[in-house]
Amino acid sequence: MATPISNWTFYMPVKVVFGECLNQIGVFSAELGASKALIVTGRRAMKEHGVLDRVIGLLKPVEVEVFDMVEPNPAMETFQEAHRTLRDRRCDLVIGLGGGSPIDVAKAVAAVGNKDQSPAELFSTPTKISGEGLPMIAVPTTSGTGSEVTPFSIVSDPENGTKRAANHPYLYPDIALVDPSLCRTMPRKVTADTGLDAISHAIESYWAKRSQPITDSLALEALRHVLPNLRRACENPMDMETRSEMALGALLAGMALSNTMATAAHSVSYPLTVRFGIPHGLACALTLPSFIRFNAPSIPGKVPRLLQTMGVGSVDEAAEALRRLMVDIREPIRLSELGIGSDEIPWIVEHGFSAARVANNPREVTGKVVEEILREIL
Repeated sequence: MATPISNWTFYMPVKVVFGECLNQIGVFSAELGASKALIVTGRRAMKEHGVLDRVIGLLKPVEVEVFDMVEPNPAMETFQEAHRTLRDRRCDLVIGLGGGSPIDVAKAVAAVGNKDQSPAELFSTPTKISGEGLPMIAVPTTSGTGSEVTPFSIVSDPENGTKRAANHPYLYPDIALVDPSLCRTMPRKVTADTGLDAISHAIESYWAKRSQPITDSLALEALRHVLPNLRRACENPMDMETRSEMALGALLAGMALSNTMATAAHSVSYPLTVRFGIPHGLACALTLPSFIRFNAPSIPGKVPRLLQTMGVGSVDEAAEALRRLMVDIREPIRLSELGIGSDEIPWIVEHGFSAARVANNPREVTGKVVEEILREIL
């Protein structure tokens, strides 16, 4: 019997430049017509490793302003302060330099641009934005978030113990400069956490209800690059071949995620990160093995390719292979290792339901399901 034709759309407007490409940032800034750039980055790492100074030098003769107050999992105040800096200094280009958090802030600031609008309006439902903003260049220095090729920006909401997402085509960067050499400065723990984020993006994109042939191919190819190399990247951070493989895998996973969105593992991760400070990639990966087992019956046609890509023979082996990888890269696999007890589980269940991501899961997820998965990894 012939397979019925399905309708789907794939959209990716970002110009991706991969390799030793940071030195081209001045050329691309000129092409975008920039006279003054705002670099949005984190508080210390880019300064300590000299990357910020290098970027500033490469941008000449473009003037540069720096907003370097982005924290991990940034709150709305950070977005608003970055936007005030943009408007006060009258910048006409935004550069996101660092991990997913600085790039997310930069994307939101660029999307709003110099309009009389608060970044908070991007996180309303539906996203409110009037017209295009400013051009934006993303320069990732970690291999995991894929934010350089997605239309999402994530803000932490400590009052409600979760995160909120903006999702709009104007949030895509114009250019992504993916230079794996910038990832050599990542600490071992950051390499592990962000690598797990890339794995989560790939697997969740593969089984998402919004998945389609192109995203399936991107997701599986991402796993082929990340799974064999994450251990090596943690053990030998200066190995450029490994760093390149990780950067490519994270990029491909981000491209898949940009069209599928995430699913339940990401949803449950949000309160784990906001309330308990668990790094995002680890927070996603903690429940991912359990969701592999849970979701498999709802994607029977997809399971064989996933198992083949992971190099295992069964769903149980896939779940255990992921847990073994986490142990090998010195990541915890149980909530108790992170100081979370059984009395916290009801709160996590209550705050772990991002409607869009849970609805995108291939199998219906209830509070009871989440509670069982959390108790399984207690």
